[in-house]
Formats: sequence, structure tokens, C-alpha cells
Amino acid sequence: MANLRIAELDFDAIKTNLKNYLKSQSEFTDYDFEGSSISILLDILAYNTHYNAYLANMLANEMFLDSAVKRESAVSIAKHLGYITRSVKGASAVVDITVNSPSGSPSSLTLPKFTSFSTIIDGSSYSFLNTEAKTINPENGVYTFNDVSITEGIAYSFRFTVVDPGPTEKYEIPNANLDTNTLSVTVQTSASDFTVETYTKVDNITDLDGYSKVFYLEENTKEKYEIYFGDGILGKKLNAGNIVIINYLVSSGTIGNVSSEIDQSFSYSGTINGGTVTVTTVSNSTGGANKESITEIKFNAPKAYSSLDRAVTLNDYETLIRQYYPYAESISVWGGEDNIPPKYGKVIISLKPYSGFTISDSVKEDIKNNLLKNKQVVGITPEFVDPNYIHVGLEVYVKYNSKLTTFSSSNLTLLIQQTIEDYFRLNLQKFDNDFYHGKILNDILDIDTAILSCNLVPKLQLRITPTLGQENSYILNYKLKFSNRILPNSLTSTVFYITNNAISTKCYLKDVAINSTDYDGVGVISLYNYDTDLKLLENIGSINYATGDLSIDSITPEGYYAGQSDLRITAKIQPGFYDILSNKEQVLLLDNSTQDTNNNRFKGLDISLSIKND
Repeated sequence: MANLRIAELDFDAIKTNLKNYLKSQSEFTDYDFEGSSISILLDILAYNTHYNAYLANMLANEMFLDSAVKRESAVSIAKHLGYITRSVKGASAVVDITVNSPSGSPSSLTLPKFTSFSTIIDGSSYSFLNTEAKTINPENGVYTFNDVSITEGIAYSFRFTVVDPGPTEKYEIPNANLDTNTLSVTVQTSASDFTVETYTKVDNITDLDGYSKVFYLEENTKEKYEIYFGDGILGKKLNAGNIVIINYLVSSGTIGNVSSEIDQSFSYSGTINGGTVTVTTVSNSTGGANKESITEIKFNAPKAYSSLDRAVTLNDYETLIRQYYPYAESISVWGGEDNIPPKYGKVIISLKPYSGFTISDSVKEDIKNNLLKNKQVVGITPEFVDPNYIHVGLEVYVKYNSKLTTFSSSNLTLLIQQTIEDYFRLNLQKFDNDFYHGKILNDILDIDTAILSCNLVPKLQLRITPTLGQENSYILNYKLKFSNRILPNSLTSTVFYITNNAISTKCYLKDVAINSTDYDGVGVISLYNYDTDLKLLENIGSINYATGDLSIDSITPEGYYAGQSDLRITAKIQPGFYDILSNKEQVLLLDNSTQDTNNNRFKGLDISLSIKND
């Protein structure tokens, strides 16, 4: 056996090892292993060994969460961690429903569960249903169901008869795309006794006894969800002949998400109690998500296990919210004691959605009341803040040798632009992701050997939307934090209008350093006439150049220039501090501004090429 190597797993290596072993035996001295039938037998042996080695390797991989290749393996392992994989989640919208002139002017009106409303998304019609019935009384003769949450999907119902009561009998829900958040389970006593009891999904087994009306939910190896019931100790045990009734929605996932910038409308084709129905959209449909992928399971399951379904640490909050609201691309959580100014007794949460810039207030309330309320520490209150987007502009100066490249100047400019956009897409646009000047500089230099040098000058831009016609104050406001060192006398803003001496005047903001050589000092922000560059209002705010904190005491814009919808404040960064850091609720985005000199708006990404040939 000394000449038989067992560490080789490749087919050819296995066959060679077998031949070498046989050649070492006296019975096969001078035997032709290539031209004889024994070569076929060696092929079979090598194939069988290789097959078993591959099988053993795959089995070993599928036994561990981080190396599993098949989704069903990851689901099975996650199940042992007490983690239930996320199903498809239907997008939800909030609407007001007014019933006009219902028959008999009833004293109350009920909106039945699973009432269907329709909307058009990308040219296709989708159904949205309310998952809870709601009853109202008229106010001044008007019947309005306010703030009704409706979820995208199609309603399904299935019935199962109990044969072998206990946890071993499981009831598979046949639809792969069901939304488990809409799942409701009732148990009917028998085919002849229509008495029903409502069962709820188990969230915490420590509160269970033999009378608890609960059901367990899990995903099986066929990627279908199934429910089962207690054994009389951890949950009430069913009886033979009971009928399990399951109602739920089958959803389209992310397809139902609609940007807040789009006017979404819903309609109802029938009548309610004889009255026509008018539907008013309060907030567009958001929050839809597809079934949890194997990558997400590998990331989320261990974190959910460590959180033990409670919100104590910052990671607990992030894990719970990520599982409950998968539409959040990035989540940032910090303690109120670390906030500026401090907010003791609070935990601050900021969510960045995949599309758009903020999540709706209805989603925030849903997370606060339906997810965190029973899991957080007593005395701690969650508070949501919207992300603060800092738009990073770049002035890019590139010298290249035109003799060393086949690219034209315009093609090279496009390649540089694409490289910068890829850097932001892959490395930024989330919480706690910082901009590193040297990294993006190297990416540009690696585009083509003809690029001889590159100089990047970054600048930062904050965007705010003051209320027009009213006095606005931004003191200690997180929306006006650059959080990086700012170059004195470099701050400016886009144009807006104020009323000055009863005249509508075009103006902009500008800083003036108290000491232009003191990079750790402060500057005064004043209001200037854009046409004459004369100072209109002095000292309406201040800026700390060392921290990038900006403060505006009072500003009353009457309108924006040429249909603009926001006020953009831009400043350059101090030389030597070109690495841009984000903090807590801040997210770095590439500035997409276009040049508009009449609006005092500069190009966000400005690429200049010059030729230097030897």
C-alpha cells in the first residue's frame, strides 16, 4: 500500500496512482496497462473513486451554511437556527376610501377583508387587497375609511382535514409565491360543526402552554411553506376531523413597488352597500420584495440567531428590520446618546430604500408598532430619521498621450465617466461607506496606459427643500452637515428668490471666512444678490470649516429659479482631506447636477482631458 496515494481526487491522477500501484506488484511486471483491457477496469475504478470523492465533497459543503450551494440546504440549516426564511412580500399602499350615498344611510359601514382594488403599474393591472376588515361610523354624513393599508396580491384559501394530530402532520401550502405576512389560519371543529377558532403564528415559545392557539411555519425542501400545530405542551393539539382553513395572498414581489415621484391611483369596480366608491392614494405602494435568496439566507440567519428575536443591541435592530422590511437597501442604527444633540432613551434608525430617497411614514409606523414594540427594551423608544444624502461632485483633470491609445478623446471621457459611476455604484450609496480618493484615482489610471496623470478635486453638495413663503431655520439640523473639512470661501448655492423691499430678488448663499487662513475657524454665511453680487442680508448663518457643520438662522425663499424644486449648497474640501467620510444617517451619492450658469449650478462630474505627447 506504500505506493498508493489516496490524496489525489482528479480522475487522471487517480488512474495514474492505480497504475503505479499495480506496476509495483510482481504479478504485473512489464504489463502493458495502456493497450490492455485492464485499462478499462482502471477507468471504471478511477471514475467510481472520483464520483464518490465529488459526492462526499458536495455532502460536506451542504452540511454548513457558509459553503452550501443549494438553497434547500441553506433553508434546512437555517431552520436549525430557528430562522424562518422570508417569503415573497407584497408591496403595500395606504389609501382613503370614500363610499358615496350608501343605501339606507346606515349608522356604520364595514369594508370586508380582501376587498380588491386595482392599479396600473408599467402598463399592467395589479390587484391590491386589504388584509383586515374595517368598520366606520359616518362623520357629517360622509363615509370614509381613512388610512387603509392595502397589499398587492391575489387571495387564496385552502382547507385541510386533520388525520394524525400533532407536529408530525404538516400542511403544505401549494403556492410558491405566497406572502406569509398575510397568512391567517383558522380551525373549524368538524365538517358538521362550523365553530371556528383563530390561530396565530408562533413568535416566542416561552409564552406557550398546552392551550395556546398557535401554529408553526417553516419552508420545506420543495421551497413551499408548510404549517403544523402543537403537541399539547407547546401549543394546543388539534383533534382528528378538525378542518384547517388557510387564507393568504400570492404576490408579485418587487413588481408592485412604485416610486413616490409617480402619481399612483387605485380604483374599485363595484359598490359598497350600494354606494359608489372613490379611492384617494395617501402613499404609493412600496415594500415589495422577492423570496429570500440563498445569499441573503447565509447573511441573515446567523444574525437572526444571535439576536434571539429581541431588540437590545444595535445589530439586533438592524437584523430584525432587515428581515421584516427587505425593501431597505441599507440600514443605520445608533443610540440616542451618540446623536448630536443627544437624545437619551431613544434608538435612532435610518433606512435607505432601493428606489427613491425615503420610506413612507406608514412603513415607519408599521415597523415601530408591529415589529419593535414587543421586542425592544422597556423605556427605549425608536425614532426614525430620513437619510441625509451628500452628493459628491468631482472635477477630473486628465493628461494622456494620444499616440499610446486607440481611444478618441470622447471615448476616453466616457470610459472615465463609467469608471467613476461604477466606483460609486459598487463602493458607496449605502450607510457607513466612505469615499477614498486614492482608490478612485488608481481606477482611472488603470483604464489605459496612455493616461499619464490624473488630478481629482472633490466637492460636496447638500440639498434641502425649504418651505416657500415661510421662514425656515436650520440650526443643529442633520440635513446641513457636510461632516468633512470645508475649504474657506468656497461655499455657494443655487439661485432662489426672496422679497427684498417689496421686490422679488434673485439671490444665493455665500460664505466669508472670518480668517481666510484659519482652516479650523468659522465663516459667516450671507445672502447676495445674484445679478449685482451685492450683499443683501449679512450673517444669516455660520459654518465650521473643521467639522463641516452648517447653520442657517433664518431664510424665507419665495420661489426657485426656472422651475427648480430644491436649494443646493455646494462647497469644496480642504486640500489634503480628499477622503470623504459618511456618518450615521449620511449616504454618499455621485452628484448628477448639470451645468446651468443662470441658476449658479455647476456640473457635478466635470471631466477635462488634455494631450501631452513626447
